[in-house]
Parts: sequence; structure tokens; C-alpha cells
Amino acid sequence: MQCEKCGTEIEEGKLYCAKCGHGIQIVPDYNPELEERIAKTLEKIVHEEFGSYRENENQKQKKIQVEPKRAIGILAGTAIVILVLGILLGTHFKHINSYEYQFTKAVEYAHKNKTEESIEAYEKILEMNKNSNDICIALAEIFKQQGQYDIAEKCLKTAIEREPSNIDIYRKLIEMYEENEDTEGIVSLLKECENEDIREAFREYELSEPQVNLEEGVYKDRLTLVLKVNGKETIYYTLDGSEPTLNSLVYRRPITLEEGEYTLRAIAVNSKGMISQEIQKKYTVQLEIPSAPSVFPDSGTYQEPNDILIEVPMGNTVYYTFDGSIPSNKSRKYTRPIPMRLGTSVLTCITYDSNGKASDITRKEYTLNLNTTYEGPEAIAAVRNLMVNTGEMYDLDGHAIGMEGNYTLNCYEATMVNGNIYFLVVKRFHHADGTITDYDYKYAVNAENIGEITKAYVNSEGIYSFEAPY
Repeated sequence: MQCEKCGTEIEEGKLYCAKCGHGIQIVPDYNPELEERIAKTLEKIVHEEFGSYRENENQKQKKIQVEPKRAIGILAGTAIVILVLGILLGTHFKHINSYEYQFTKAVEYAHKNKTEESIEAYEKILEMNKNSNDICIALAEIFKQQGQYDIAEKCLKTAIEREPSNIDIYRKLIEMYEENEDTEGIVSLLKECENEDIREAFREYELSEPQVNLEEGVYKDRLTLVLKVNGKETIYYTLDGSEPTLNSLVYRRPITLEEGEYTLRAIAVNSKGMISQEIQKKYTVQLEIPSAPSVFPDSGTYQEPNDILIEVPMGNTVYYTFDGSIPSNKSRKYTRPIPMRLGTSVLTCITYDSNGKASDITRKEYTLNLNTTYEGPEAIAAVRNLMVNTGEMYDLDGHAIGMEGNYTLNCYEATMVNGNIYFLVVKRFHHADGTITDYDYKYAVNAENIGEITKAYVNSEGIYSFEAPY
């Protein structure tokens, strides 16, 4: 037998064309000659056997005149008619419930976009043929060609239920999903598959949505979001609540969220261009203001050198200035006790936490008036003379042999060691190119014996140690 649609020879016993999937119309859906014969037969029997009657005008009743001998004939004829009708109806009932009939009707309904009727016919076919998958696969191909993807999907899923290890059926269904760009269908199919061999065969199609390390919510610290996927997919994301696309930001490194409100939306895309389901998380970062620095001693006038101590909360950093200007994280960092400045000075300091959030400013004003024989400027002059005498400088202006630039000396602080007050003189060299060399020591000059000069080194706790005097 040849296919009516494409002319290909159809194998014996097959109900559809292997090339185009066209179904074979084995028994016609509707037989007008049969219906007409049944109608005429019934009409003839009624008129011939029951047709003689008279109308009684007075009583207005209809009476059928039937002779006794004919009654037997009528009953016999009726029985024959019923028998014939039974045979005809039985044949018709058997026909409409046949495998071939339902196959044809399923295809016909699909062609007319009657999805529910097509599925009903398809399910009847499955009830009649529970052991073969050929019909499921053949119908799936026909429905797919006619654009009835929902029915085609149902056919192939039924086939998979019957043969859960048949990789070819999985391949047909996945190919159909790809044609329709139904990423979710592929992901769902493989996620439900319990056969590891099949999952491995289609590993390139597996696609998971991105995962993020932090749950959404309100945070009091700066956040670092880490996104990841199970495979080698590329992650695209947005932080402003807009839909992520292939033109969005590409995730390459952890994302830092400063203070504010954010809506993270992210997708993963694999090498086949499949796009995962989207994740969406909302974050609010409300940074707390750190406490202002606690400074000791308090503001006031002092006659002896004092170290200024600042309490630094764990994880925070304090910066300070001594000229009354507003400090920032670019100012001098507090690492150890600070010697009180000579004369009047204003200390301002500020705390920065690990999130970069700044505290209010603490301000202290100190006046240090030492009751000593010598003062700071005299200590500077004594050190300058010493450097000239030792050959470190060849004049009192700070010039040195073989060096372009000059030394500068300043005295801002004093310290007390073993009951004696020492002025601390800072030495720096200013090079001709503008660079400056600092030294890891200061000159300590005895405030009562200006000729006693030594080098002083300070440790991490702000305590000075002296070398032997010059």
C-alpha cells in the first residue's frame, strides 16, 4: 500500500507512513450509503407494516387495522429489522472503537486544531495498545508537524513513562523543546529523570539558576555578594530591579553593596544559549554610625608632658589632626599614644568602621606650659649646632656636603623620662626634587641641661628609649 500523501510504500501492518507520518484511513469515518439504506429500510417497514389506519372524525382518534395473521409477520419482520440494525450498529460501534479509527480521528482533530478531541482519541489508542511505543512516537511526529506541540509532548512523555531508559525518545523530546526555545521544558525533563546514563548523555543541557551566598533582608554592614552556578554557565545580573539580559553586567567577581537599597536579579546562560530561571533578591544596607572616639585626658592646661590616649573600638580606625582641621581617613592614623603638643593645640579625631562609615568628631583643646629652664626654640638651636659640629651639616641653614637640599628641625613635643623633661626635635631632609626623608629617631634635649642631647626611639606603646648622649 502506498501513502496517499507522499506516495511512499507503507510496510504491511503499519498504521502510518514512516516518512511523513500520514495515517492510513482503513475504515471511512462516515458511510452515507449505509445510513441512507438504514433510513429507507425503516421507513418502508413503518409504512408497509403499520401504515393502514383510519381517522375517526367524531372521536378524532387514529386506529391501526392489523389482521391476526399479519401480526405474526409483523413481529417476525420487526425482529429481523432489529437483528439487522444490531449487526449494523455493532459493526459501526466496533469500527469507531477500533485502533485504526481512533488513530485517524486523532490526526484529523489535530489538523483541525481540536486539541481536546485529539487527546481523547489518542488516549483511547493507548488503552487499546498498552505495550507498544510506536504509536506514541508516530503520533508525536505528526502532531509536531501540524504545530500541535502540547499533544506531541504528551505522546513523547507517555513513551518515556513506558521506556524510561530509551535515550532516543528523550532525544526527540529535547529536540522539540529546542525548536520551540523551551529551556524550562528541557531543564524540567532532565531534573525529573532518574536514569544517570541519560542525564550524563544530555549533561550539556542541564542548567541551574544562579545561587547567592546571602539571603535577602536588611543588613547593618556592607555586603559582599558571591554568585555561583553548578557548571560553566555565564551569569548576567542587575542591581536596580531591571530584567537581566545578555546585555546586562557579567558576573566576574564578588559584588560589594554599599549603603542603600538593591534588587538583585540574575540569570545563567550556558554554551548552547539556554537561559536559566531567574533569581531575585532584595537587600537593604543601613549602616550604623560608629561611636565617636573617646580621648584622655580631657581638655585643659598642663605643666608637665602628657601622652594623649584614644580608645579605638575593635575593627575600627581613628584618624586625627592637631591643627583643628576636620580629620578624614586621609589624615594621620592613630597607632599609639600621642605626645601633647607644646603651647596650645587642638586635637580633632574621627572613627571609621570597617564599612567606611564615619563617626561624629571628637575635639579636645590642650595648653602645655612647661616650667623649665629652656624652651623649644633653644632646643632646636642646640641640635643645629651639634649637627654642624659633627659635620652632618656645613652651615646653620641645613646644607650638607654632597647632598642637594637641606635639613629642617622642628620641636612640637616633650616627654618625661626618669623624672626629667626632654624636648623632642624632629629632623627631616628636603631633597631638591621635592621628596622628603624622615628618620626613625628624634633628638631628645634635656630641658634643664641643653647640652645633653641624645637620640630617642619610640616603641609601639609610645614609650621612648634613649641612646648614650653625644
